[in-house]
Order: sequence, then structure tokens, then C-alpha cells
Amino acid sequence: MDAKTQQRHADTFRALHRKADPLVLFNAWDAATAKAIAKSSPAIATSSGAVAAALGYADGENVPLDMVTGLVSRITASVAVPVSIDLEAGYGDTPDAVAKAAIGILQAGAVGINIEDGLSGGKRQLVSPEQHAAKIKAVREAAQARGIHLFINARTDPFLLKFGSPDQCLNEAARRAKIYAEAGADGIFVPGLTDLALIEGFVQLTPLPVNIMVTQGLPSITDLARVGVRRVSLGPWPMIAAMRVIAEAAAGVVTSKRYGTFLQPNS
Repeated sequence: MDAKTQQRHADTFRALHRKADPLVLFNAWDAATAKAIAKSSPAIATSSGAVAAALGYADGENVPLDMVTGLVSRITASVAVPVSIDLEAGYGDTPDAVAKAAIGILQAGAVGINIEDGLSGGKRQLVSPEQHAAKIKAVREAAQARGIHLFINARTDPFLLKFGSPDQCLNEAARRAKIYAEAGADGIFVPGLTDLALIEGFVQLTPLPVNIMVTQGLPSITDLARVGVRRVSLGPWPMIAAMRVIAEAAAGVVTSKRYGTFLQPNS
């Protein structure tokens, strides 16, 4: 992908984070799913959990980075829409290491990354916001040096890791969002936040576009749009649903000794 096309994709992706009309991302896990999703979606985003499962690894930076960048190259070569990659904690504990990993993703054609503050040394734990901000700043500077405004979606995990009461989690997420915004983040991603009143409160506390992940009990997309959410991610659920369909279809064929109707090419 040439630099002009990539920057156009970056501009398009940023513009998709609109008020009252959030970007809804039906997360992909390989080139085939990305192509299918791109038929109706203006952008593609990966789910690290789904990618790891598809490649036979556990989630949590267990997929080798070269495999991730190779997958990015295949996805960006397969679709004509912006692509954002879940880079987990950045594949490094130092700002330089994370910047290097992010640049590999950028060179493979992506225009956005997720980078989370709830994973360190292979363990699910909150790192200091200053440590995470240093990663974000390093990634921002490295991307700018290459002339691409990479969309950095800073993920913060107080709710997911049960930092405290709901109000304590909200305050901690808002505190971190401010620090990450100052470091150069373009968006803030808060998995585990599902209460509509708290979501609305969080939107009002941060200047960054808010990204919410689908999970049990999450309000409707219409309600999320009404309170100001600008991005909704389906995370690993598309893959989980797809694997359920495949498992049920396989069991049906094996037990009935008949082809399922959807398996017949012209049905």
C-alpha cells in the first residue's frame, strides 16, 4: 500500500468516529472474515482473542509478533477499507519496543491499533498510567515520523480487572483517559463498562471518542449513540458465534449422514 492511500485510509477511519452515529466494528480474525465483513462495513478491526484462537494460541500476546504482522499484511491486501489491529499491550514493556511493534503493524498497512494497560509480563494487571502513556507517546512519535496519523485507541481496564466499586472504576478510567489523551491517544476503549448511566458519565469526563465492547448486559447501539459513544466493538463474539454454527453443522452432518442445506453450493 502506498503512503498516500494509507493516509487516506487513516483520515477515513478517524472520521468514522462520529457523534450520534458510532462506528460499529464486527471484528475479524483472518483475511477471509475481513473480506466478508468489508462487504458491508466501512472499516475492519481485529480481535486479539479471536486471532489467537484461530492460530491455536491463548490470548495475551502469545501469538508471535511476526505472525501478527503477517496477518495484517494479508488482511490489508484483501480489503479496500481502513484496518485497525488489536495489538494488546504493544508487545513490549518499554516505549521503544512498543513503538517498534506498532511501526511493523503500520508498515503492514494498518491505520489503527488498540493498546491496553491491563497486561504486563503475561499477567492481567493494571500498569501505571504513566508507563502506558509513555508507550502511547512513543508510538505517536514513530508514526508521525513516517507521515501517517495512526489512530491509537488506548484501552484501559479498571472495569475489566475490577479495580474497585463502579464509581471507583469510572474515576480511574477517566483519570487514565486524560493522561492518555495528553500522550497522544485518539480514542479510549473501556471493556467491561456496561451500565448506561456510567457510560454517559464517562463520555462526559473524557475528550476522547469512547469505544465500548459488546458483552452481556450492554445497552443497545441506539442507546449508546444517544449518550455519546462513538465506537462499538463486537470483540470475540463474531468468532464464537461462527464456531458455534460450524460445530452444530458438523454434528448434524455426522449424526444424520445428510448434508446440511447451507453446505450445498447452489441452495
